[in-house]
Amino acid sequence: MKYLWLVHLPLLVLLGYLYWRNRSMKQRQDALVQGLKGQHYWRINLARPGFYKSWLRIMPFEAKGVLIDDGETLRIKGFWLKGHRPFESSIDKASASVQWLGNRHLRAGNLYWAELNTPRGALLFCADTGMYALPSREALSDIFRSAFPDYALDEQQTTDFALEKNPRSISMVAAFFALFLFSLIDTFVISRFELTDAQLLNMLVSPLLPLGAAAGAGVLLLSCYLFMNRGGVPARESMVVGTFVALAALGAALPAAKRVDQWLADGPTQAYTYRVTSATRLEPVDLSLGLPRMYFPRAREYWDQFPPGSDYQIPFLRGPLGLWQLDHAAFDPPLIAFYEKR
Repeated sequence: MKYLWLVHLPLLVLLGYLYWRNRSMKQRQDALVQGLKGQHYWRINLARPGFYKSWLRIMPFEAKGVLIDDGETLRIKGFWLKGHRPFESSIDKASASVQWLGNRHLRAGNLYWAELNTPRGALLFCADTGMYALPSREALSDIFRSAFPDYALDEQQTTDFALEKNPRSISMVAAFFALFLFSLIDTFVISRFELTDAQLLNMLVSPLLPLGAAAGAGVLLLSCYLFMNRGGVPARESMVVGTFVALAALGAALPAAKRVDQWLADGPTQAYTYRVTSATRLEPVDLSLGLPRMYFPRAREYWDQFPPGSDYQIPFLRGPLGLWQLDHAAFDPPLIAFYEKR
């Protein structure tokens, strides 16, 4: 455990680097803005088409700058992040060719982009909203209304995406609620079977189960993302909804595994002999079966009537998945009768 900090060190170094780099870029951009008093301009991030299509990058853009409205012309003034080389380009408004790209995929960096043809070739740009990407669409549409008034913006470009208007996003939202409600209702309302705390703890400390769960959730998240994104759902909404579905699936995995184990079990519930070792603690007599240790801190008065060394029968259901499920229908009646007499 004392070396656990080594696992987080690369992440801390990366976060520190990104913070330093963003601060440095902002300072350079502020220097550009200082000479624009009285002019109409917008802070923007920029990228060339090749960079935009690449996955091998940390930042979603490769330049910062400003888009300046000079009346009949538009001027882009900025600097490349690599080498901090400055650049400047002017575009005639009347002949400017611009296209809204939006937030189509993860490479967009959760930002809404547009493509503008300049004398130096195509450049992609998005509104610079700092570290907060949510207003990116709104800020970009504001630039379009002012700098490119002849460009007809549609509903998707001027309003937030409506999940209820896309069949694929509707199906994923329905899947989320179905998984969420199943995990709650099956665990707390319907099922009389319960996994013991000791068994749950063993699952959590086992390295294979968390890794397998993370891998499964990752595959499901990617599948949901691709399913929605290819159906016209923006990358941001696809990622958020996919994350909720993956988390709901993780929550429903254990109740589902319990159900499968119950259906595949060879026989009904069986009673297994336990020995009272101390107040509220019981150990299985036959250690070869892999039975979990039992601890009942909330029923101390009941267990106080059994001296250490006493045997007690505890009912479990066990299927091919190897889950020891405590059967409350058989286990609870003696406890209920005891407390009703008090």
